[in-house]
Amino acid sequence: MVREYPPLLIAVLICVMLTSTAFVYGLLMDGSAPPPGQPGPPPAPTATPGTPVATGIPVQVTSRSFSISVTPATATVRPGDTIRFTLMVHPEGSFTGPIEVRVSATALGGVFRDNHDLGTVTPPYPPLTYDVVAPDLPPLVSTATVDATVTATGGGIVQTEQVQLVIRR
Repeated sequence: MVREYPPLLIAVLICVMLTSTAFVYGLLMDGSAPPPGQPGPPPAPTATPGTPVATGIPVQVTSRSFSISVTPATATVRPGDTIRFTLMVHPEGSFTGPIEVRVSATALGGVFRDNHDLGTVTPPYPPLTYDVVAPDLPPLVSTATVDATVTATGGGIVQTEQVQLVIRR
């Protein structure tokens, strides 16, 4: 005959066993740590490429990154007008990697969607221009707003900039 134990008792026993295991593990792992109040030995310096070795002298490490700006950020045009957007890449910390640029746009509550690959820019990062011809508006629509996101990706870094185009009859 099998004896049944209440679920609460089983849960309590499991908790006690897990807590005891964690406590013992903590004691065993703490054995290699120095006693409280005494500093341990300094970490051994490593010499991997691109990583400064600890010498006791402060070293200022600049992060390599970039930012972007798009002008104009907002524009109002009539259907058929052409507007030129200019993207500038601003390298920071001697960033020199190639940067891929994409634009995704939505309008009319998501009815209109458009994606464009604008290519890749490389140092010295010349301005990237993109001409947009404002489309005609659907019947009975007097104004439409196109919200676009410009995404620049390079060196594991992703930067975005929001752009807005208002089309009015």
